[in-house]
Amino acid sequence: MEYDLEKLRGRTPGIILQEGCRRSAVLIPLIKEVDGIYVLFEKRSEKIGRQPGDICFPGGAVQEGEEPACAAVREACEELIIEPGQLDLICSCDVFHNASGIVYPFAAWLTGYSGSFSAEEVSETFKVPLDFFRNSDPVICTSKMVRVADDDFPYHLIHGGRDYKWPERTDKELFYIWNDRVIWGITARILKGFLDVLL
Repeated sequence: MEYDLEKLRGRTPGIILQEGCRRSAVLIPLIKEVDGIYVLFEKRSEKIGRQPGDICFPGGAVQEGEEPACAAVREACEELIIEPGQLDLICSCDVFHNASGIVYPFAAWLTGYSGSFSAEEVSETFKVPLDFFRNSDPVICTSKMVRVADDDFPYHLIHGGRDYKWPERTDKELFYIWNDRVIWGITARILKGFLDVLL
């Protein structure tokens, strides 16, 4: 059998294991006021199953056939009860990827925001001055992630069997603390990526 490897030239690479990952998109809403620029955050409702009470950006799952930017705008409109015309996309930001999901972040100007939100998904919204992040480094802590195989894992297929030394993974967790609000997890990682480019 012959292979036409030339057809691979110029190919745009995909992401391995993307098929099993949850694809999400979030919006980093920026509000321009007289005294400066603010970043808008949500506190997730206690009624929802995933990460209740956490601070996050508006966002959610990318639907089949939907572009991530469209998903970010759609979710922001649903959660903040705003119209698409109130958003002006500035850029796509660095994509976050781990074993369980891919998150596509986008920064956008938000105008005419009244403070509204969908109580089904959000318990409150609040603004943080962009200058706070310019002048405040996050608290950084580390945690170790150890892989544990299922009991029926085919140990006989790998060198070392049950004594195989699974690599430990050390993750850095970022914490931005503003008054009594703690911004951490994926939201803090996405925020840091945005700030690194901006500042």
